[in-house]
Amino acid sequence: MKLREFLHSPPPLHGFVAETNGIVYGRLTPRREALARAEREPLPPGWFELGPVGVLHVDRQLLGAAASAVIRRLEKAPTRATLVVPNAWVRNVVIDVGELPRARSEAEEAVRWRLKKLLPCRPEEVRLDYTSIGDNGRLWVILALDRPLAMVEETFAAAGVRLGRIEPTVVALSSLLSSHGKPQLLVSVDARTLAMLYVRDGRTRLVRQKLIPGLATQAEAVVLRELSATLASIPDLKEGAGGLHIMLATSAEAMKEALQEWASRTEGAEVHVLETDAARITSLPASSPISLWSLLATAWRGEN
Repeated sequence: MKLREFLHSPPPLHGFVAETNGIVYGRLTPRREALARAEREPLPPGWFELGPVGVLHVDRQLLGAAASAVIRRLEKAPTRATLVVPNAWVRNVVIDVGELPRARSEAEEAVRWRLKKLLPCRPEEVRLDYTSIGDNGRLWVILALDRPLAMVEETFAAAGVRLGRIEPTVVALSSLLSSHGKPQLLVSVDARTLAMLYVRDGRTRLVRQKLIPGLATQAEAVVLRELSATLASIPDLKEGAGGLHIMLATSAEAMKEALQEWASRTEGAEVHVLETDAARITSLPASSPISLWSLLATAWRGEN
């Protein structure tokens, strides 16, 4: 499945990425195959707070000042943009719903009803989107508290930018996956969260998200354990699907080494690490290649 099916309008050429300590702006080339420009503005750690349902609070003053500083450096301010947020800002949940009503409003109400026992807040307090996984009545639901996201939208609107879409890193990067060839597993690891997305035959088949500890050695152990468990739970890999292509998105060098070493011991596993690519993305001091790839992926129209 192409996650772009979530969209209701063509994605803009402009995008922003919210980082732990900054925001990054990017503009794609007209053909959408590379970044034409990138800018970054630092933010102090703690400019946003996390809670049990993802992002809990955003410092509007700090974010607004950073967004305005970036926009002032541009020849022309974008009027419409996409925002990529850390995976920790959202929750990825898989639920069994059976057959949903055809009307979107009724279907969403049914989804919210199923979420009542899973959320520490009222279901009407979250913003969500969803898509089916497989053919067994299972849904992948992406959700976050509505109020903090509304605050972010209002802050960008005050700077003259309308955010047409807000999506987590793992969803943005999934656009880089091929719709054919080997089964693929996107592994996105940041300082707080592990998110994995398994795609076969162009459709999302499995999604997992897990908070990880702060110590690097513990984080590596958690990621490797979850990765092994994920592979063991995928039936078509057990049956021999001709190998697995793993796209690894992380800025932690130790994590890259750990997963590449793990792949060397795992039959059929092939790890591709997202790194700086001069032909596609512009090098930007103090910014991770993952942020730049995320910007490119928001409107990616490359070969799939």
